[in-house]
This record gives sequence, structure tokens and C-alpha cells, in this order.
Amino acid sequence: MLGFAYVDDYNNLCFETDPQIPSDQVEKEIVDWGVLCMKERNARTGKNNPLDSSCSVKNTRRIRILEKYGFVPDSLRTLHYVRSLNEPVAECPLPQGFSLRCVAGEHEVEALVALHRLAFGTENMTVEQRLAIMRSPQYEQELDLLVIAPNGTPSGFCICGVEEGNALVGYTDPIGVHLSYQKLGLGKALLTAGINALKNRGVKVIELGTSSENIAMQRLAEAVGFLVVTESVWFSKFA
Repeated sequence: MLGFAYVDDYNNLCFETDPQIPSDQVEKEIVDWGVLCMKERNARTGKNNPLDSSCSVKNTRRIRILEKYGFVPDSLRTLHYVRSLNEPVAECPLPQGFSLRCVAGEHEVEALVALHRLAFGTENMTVEQRLAIMRSPQYEQELDLLVIAPNGTPSGFCICGVEEGNALVGYTDPIGVHLSYQKLGLGKALLTAGINALKNRGVKVIELGTSSENIAMQRLAEAVGFLVVTESVWFSKFA
């Protein structure tokens, strides 16, 4: 096997090749195959979405390959944050009347999807995708956190978990707050609750990612001790 590739549900071309056998030809075939997949998807959906791909800002060879085969760089970057749990994490209290609990079960899936969409202002999350998360082997219901507003409305969420194959690494991502309840401190309360829940599980390091455009999330992460360790750059190519 010289490499593998797939195009995910978000139109991202993800691939790796054997570093011991560098071959531009293999990567050209992968890009051509990804473009074909995108053409078929666009024809099926009636859209004209580009094929996207990303890599570490330090991966100069991958950047050269993507640009060589017609990918155009985007100004957007993905920031990868890490926080060690060697330092204590202070819990952040919720505003009066708000409460924190874990997701009760799959019967809440439609409300969870609606909350996700309202928090991010997109249609990206679907019932099928949320159920896939909840039915994955590594999913833990007690780490799927919700903040409930005084009127009983779900107002914020944070899907925490432990990395598959490495019980010492956890994640607190994605995290989001309903547009009507932002700037009340719910995000910080959710994030610190998730961090402490993972710490109680024996996790030593926590990771999360966010967009270079999401200044609010960057400030929140840094406020509770996360540090940027790597950045990913994005490219796009129209089929």
C-alpha cells in the first residue's frame, strides 16, 4: 500500500502516502480521484462546492503538492490547542437559574441538533450525524454535557471524550452556546466542567481545535490555560 484517501461529508480530501516512497504521481492520482468524487457529489446535490484539503503549516511538501495540482490557499486556519492537567482547573459557576447535566439519551437528538445549528449559525449538524456520534464505541453519555436555561431550554453544549487508544488524552470539542445565551459565561462553565470531568477519568492532557476566525473561542481556550501547539492551513480546488 502506497497510500490512502477519502472525501469526507464536509468535502475535505484527506489522504496520506508512504513517507518512505515519496511519489508525486501517487498524490496526483489521489487529487484527480478527489476531484472526480466532488464532481459526482455536486452533480447529485445540484451544488458547486469546491474540494477542500488541509495540512500542518509546517508540512511544506504537502503544501507544495496541493498548490502544484491546483489547490488555492485560504486565509482560514485551524488552531490546535492543548492543556496539561498538571495545573488545577477552577470551576466556573453558572449564572443563577442555569443548570448543568449530561445528555439524557437519543430521544433528545433533535433538540441537540437544533442547539448546534443555532450556536454556530449553520446547517452542518444533522440528526444522522449526531446519532453517529452518540453511537460510536468511544462515546460516553456522561461526558456529553448540556447547560439548561431557567425556562428549560438547552442553551449550551460540550461533547467531551477520551481519545481512542490513548486514555491519557481527552478532548472538549465541539462546544457551543445558543445565540440568545452568549456572553453570560456559559461557555467557560461548560469548558471547565468538561475539563474536570475528564481529569476525574484520569486524563492528563486535553485538546481542542477552533478556527482562526473564531476569536471568542480562542479567548475562552486561552482563559482556562490552553496553548496553541500547531496550526493547519486550508486549500480549495473547484472540480
